[in-house]
Amino acid sequence: MMWALNGNVGAYIFQNKAFTPDVLVAIRLTAVGLILLVHDLRRSGRYAFRVVRKRENIPAFLLYSIGGILCMQYGYFTAIAHSNAPTTTLIQYTGMFFVIFVSSIMNRTWPKPIVYPTLALCSLGLFLMVTGGDPSNLKVSSKALFWGFFSAVGFMNFNLAPVGLSKTYRSMEIMGPSMLLGGVLLILLTRPDFTAPTWDMTSTLCVLFTIIGGTLIPFWAFLEGARHTGAQKSSIFALSEAVFSAIVAMVLYHLTFKLTDLVGMLMIFGSVLLLSLPEKSPLP
Repeated sequence: MMWALNGNVGAYIFQNKAFTPDVLVAIRLTAVGLILLVHDLRRSGRYAFRVVRKRENIPAFLLYSIGGILCMQYGYFTAIAHSNAPTTTLIQYTGMFFVIFVSSIMNRTWPKPIVYPTLALCSLGLFLMVTGGDPSNLKVSSKALFWGFFSAVGFMNFNLAPVGLSKTYRSMEIMGPSMLLGGVLLILLTRPDFTAPTWDMTSTLCVLFTIIGGTLIPFWAFLEGARHTGAQKSSIFALSEAVFSAIVAMVLYHLTFKLTDLVGMLMIFGSVLLLSLPEKSPLP
């Protein structure tokens, strides 16, 4: 639910407080990275940030930080700025197909049979959402689509890059320096104007929410949930973000969806849900 609110809070300050994705993502990643750095220093002392001290960890760390977290977060919020949070969330979750196909290539195995019909269902759902059933009518801007799929590629790297690192290091140990590097790099590349947005009590509270309520708490809660229930069930629960995001957008912003939008959303949600369900174990 907090992740769903996070995207919609971003949409609000983009529309009403003159914030840009550059500013919001740079603040969010840098702040969370610094908070996790302080936590790691208090917890581990001179062993803090040990993940970046070994040369062999650097390629996977950079892929996770820049190709994963930075691309996913910047692509996600930029796509929201050009469309809305529910649509962007669903497009980002198509990254699960990228995860499956890249994993299959790396492991030199064919994807499971269920992947192909679910991919067709997801593609049809995207078609309905983007065109409303009319190929000549593009309802979602090309920029929103580009950055949405950019975030889906980031989603793929976010899930695949730290697999080896997570066997040795805690998730927060990997995430802290990754977010800090992503935030600093974004500041250097885009040089965002932090004075341009409207800074008042509302926008300040919104930014604080994206840092604490949109990042720290839900990431911790998700990791704790995965520890208790397993990664597969946690992934299914995380899909509720797309549903809550649509509900929040309809209630708070009075965002309306046509029938083709809703059918398309259900198709994408259903296809990703089917991919996340555990396989039935064979009979003895």
